[in-house]
Amino acid sequence: MPSPTEVSPGTARPRRRVLRVVLALLAGLLAAAAVAAAVIHVPYVIESPGAATPVDASVVTVGGAPTYPHRGRVLYLTVRVSTSDPNLYRYFFATLSSDDSVVKKQDVLGCASYAADGRLNTLLMRDSQDAATEVALRRLGYGVVHTGDAALILDLVCGGPSDHRLEVGDLITAIDGQPVVGPADVRRLVRAHRPHSTVQVTVRRGSQTLTVAVRSGRSGNAAFLGVVTQTLSMWRFPVTVRINTQQVGGPSAGLAFTIALINDLSPGDITGGHKVAVTGAIFSDGSVGPVGGITQKVTSAQRDGAVAIIVPSSEQKDARARAHGLRVIPVNTIDDALRGLHQLGGAPVTAGAPLSPAGAQ
Repeated sequence: MPSPTEVSPGTARPRRRVLRVVLALLAGLLAAAAVAAAVIHVPYVIESPGAATPVDASVVTVGGAPTYPHRGRVLYLTVRVSTSDPNLYRYFFATLSSDDSVVKKQDVLGCASYAADGRLNTLLMRDSQDAATEVALRRLGYGVVHTGDAALILDLVCGGPSDHRLEVGDLITAIDGQPVVGPADVRRLVRAHRPHSTVQVTVRRGSQTLTVAVRSGRSGNAAFLGVVTQTLSMWRFPVTVRINTQQVGGPSAGLAFTIALINDLSPGDITGGHKVAVTGAIFSDGSVGPVGGITQKVTSAQRDGAVAIIVPSSEQKDARARAHGLRVIPVNTIDDALRGLHQLGGAPVTAGAPLSPAGAQ
């Protein structure tokens, strides 16, 4: 039988030294990777389930009209959206989470900054509150008065004439000194220019009023600024409505506010005493629009014990895929939503004594 191979102490020591060096190098690489994962940020937006908040007296208060208490609750749903580029750690764990969505930053913000997008969403939240008040009061027979429109910059063409000059969330108040009261005025006044000429655009940005020189581009034979504008409407109401959502922005709670206001101003409980989650934008004609983040919102609704969730029809497929027993009510209009609530056992909507626009405060 051959004898075991012998290793002299002199041979073992170099091997141990090599092993220590290799382990030290591996430890150094792991430490460097850990530091890199913490400090390297990537251009993605992470969407996570937010809160399901009751639209109660802490959120909505009404003055100048009779209101009624009810057992049921309307929940408005939010999505937590990252407001800065996540580091690699946050990005990696978000990709593993079934509750989170990871989206390319440009797909969400376009060429806007996080700060500009925040200002835009603040304005969209205010607009959704006004639209909710207008639709709810009209539905109950109250008189409201349209007092004017403004032109809100909703998006920019990346690399276009206004990129790095104007910002999403800017309210255009004048073109070349001529007053602007809506998107149609912007289009008319810009097209009065020749392509590649300078257009003086006056905007309200937060608390500032700025006049910005923009060299127009060409679209066919017409000048263009490369902005997408939306009408921001203003109203006078016969009752006082205050909606406090703290730091929540965006238009997605508009339908929830509309339903909650109708419920507050109606003697019967239109939710049938249930806890109902609601998401969707509301427009002044009573139509409902999609808002995104539906899978995260369904998660929040289930977590907070809602029996049903009202969603825009175009988002019902994603909602049903996530619902797992939660009833999904797809809607296109406020009337669809009220019918869905009635099918849950809610009271029919009845109007109180309507107030005229002259009663506005």
